[in-house]
Amino acid sequence: MLVEVAVPEMALNSLTYDSNTDIAAGTRVIVEVGRKLHAGFVLGRSKHELPPEITIKPIAGVIDESPVIDRDIWEMALWAGKVCMCGAGTALKALIPKSFYMGEKFIPPPENDSHHGKFNERNFFNPFDSERVNFFVSELSLSGRVLILFPTKEQAKSFFMNLPDTLKSESLLWPSTSPKLWEAWKAVRSRKFRIVIAPPGGVSAPLMPHKIIVEDESNPSYILPVLNISARSMAGYRARLQCAEFITAGRIPSLKTYKRTNPRESLRPERKNIIIADINASLREEIPGIKGDIPLTHSLINHTYNELAQNRNVIWILDRIGSASEVVCDNCGKPITCRKCGGSMQSRNDGMLLTCRKCGSIRRMPDKCEHCGYDFLAGNRPGLESLAEIARKYCNSVHVYGEGVKVSDMRGLVVSTHRGLVLCGKINLGLVAWLDFDAESFGHEHTARYNAYSMLYESYWRGREMNPGRKVLIQAGGRGLRIAGFLARGWGQFIPDELEARREFMLPPFGYAIEIGNADAKTRDSLMDSFMREGIFVMDPGDDDIPLYVNTLTLEPIRKILEPLITIRKSLNIKVVSE
Repeated sequence: MLVEVAVPEMALNSLTYDSNTDIAAGTRVIVEVGRKLHAGFVLGRSKHELPPEITIKPIAGVIDESPVIDRDIWEMALWAGKVCMCGAGTALKALIPKSFYMGEKFIPPPENDSHHGKFNERNFFNPFDSERVNFFVSELSLSGRVLILFPTKEQAKSFFMNLPDTLKSESLLWPSTSPKLWEAWKAVRSRKFRIVIAPPGGVSAPLMPHKIIVEDESNPSYILPVLNISARSMAGYRARLQCAEFITAGRIPSLKTYKRTNPRESLRPERKNIIIADINASLREEIPGIKGDIPLTHSLINHTYNELAQNRNVIWILDRIGSASEVVCDNCGKPITCRKCGGSMQSRNDGMLLTCRKCGSIRRMPDKCEHCGYDFLAGNRPGLESLAEIARKYCNSVHVYGEGVKVSDMRGLVVSTHRGLVLCGKINLGLVAWLDFDAESFGHEHTARYNAYSMLYESYWRGREMNPGRKVLIQAGGRGLRIAGFLARGWGQFIPDELEARREFMLPPFGYAIEIGNADAKTRDSLMDSFMREGIFVMDPGDDDIPLYVNTLTLEPIRKILEPLITIRKSLNIKVVSE
């Protein structure tokens, strides 16, 4: 009989082999690919009808007598491979330890280890970190195996280190490195631990959980590399397979969770702590040699002085790193691009160096334009380094977050991208100011408005137990004003408004949004033609550095178009968004 085999080591899906026995799906086997032997997972009997003259290689050996991968992990991997259009081989490689998919011996799952409960979903959304931590501890204290996910390994580690000793002894902090990952996998599989505390990659921990908790479930950090889908969605799918309880938590729910469960908002920000400043009535600070300016309203300056005078710190947020966000020729207007990937370059170190915004590669500033030979290059849109230079006119103590300065030394005025919000619970902070919130809320992605609101909401609530009187100032003048207006009204009003806007265009969570990046001009044109023939709407921003965006109610027509291009799947960056 013919069987289909996925080979994770080579990220290959569905190779056909001949077998003289019926092998259960999920069993590891040895197969020949080219002239080398590799371990693979049987997917099931082949549905292909091959001509008799084609010679099919036989399966070279069987590693396991029966499947050694848990049913819920196996089904989740197959589902993920289908949804993200990368195949089971790639999904298994991303979700299980290397030693496992390379064929190392492993004990089979314990018999009758799964429970026969009923899937149910509930949530706990509260703006205070301490309240959510207390809730998690109470849930872990109950009987049953629990998998709890955090968006970053730092947050997972912090939660684990602060657990009561009785719970810590039953818990495993899921590692990120390969050698430790295999040992953790075996320890959890043999039931040495009842609780697994993990970053997103731990969504496939072999626990057979009775309960799965996802903290800060709307955080984009849950998007798994390679697969480009959310570990939060995978956790929900796994909970259904396992008939487990699924708990979503955080400050603000994802649109998908809100649409499905309609959670209630427990607290809303106070209007007295929110200041909205009209960016159109502001001072315009310019930097020599850089086009554009940085707006500073009188309200921003006055509130900054007031907080600093009372020995409270202030953060100014501008999400553009470097001296300028790009460097262009003053003659032909073309930007300097990266020699490796073609991405646009941003100026750093007072214009001495350029950093690619796409791949991070660094090069020196050229003496003249590489397109027309003109010898005058100018920065465009001042960035964080330029802001720091301007800020020093108003404050003697200015720090740039992320330049190696210790958090304990962050005093006075701190300039930062939104990553500086981690300081909200670590320093005495009187004011968080968004200098250009219109830019924050603008983007080609359909998630731009929601992401902007989430960051704004976080800047109000994060660490508020430590800084109960902290104010948030928003400089805006366009679309940012409308989003900023929802801050005092709460996510209970913002999310329904956002859902209504997305419903009109069938965007997630009402359909799928697919991003296709890293396509060369020829592939891009071919995809556009194929989509148009099938009547599928595609948004093409007209810039090769920006992905194509496809909206669809079902994935099947998109999968048919992309299947002929499967050989370049690794070079393409395909991201399927369903929420």
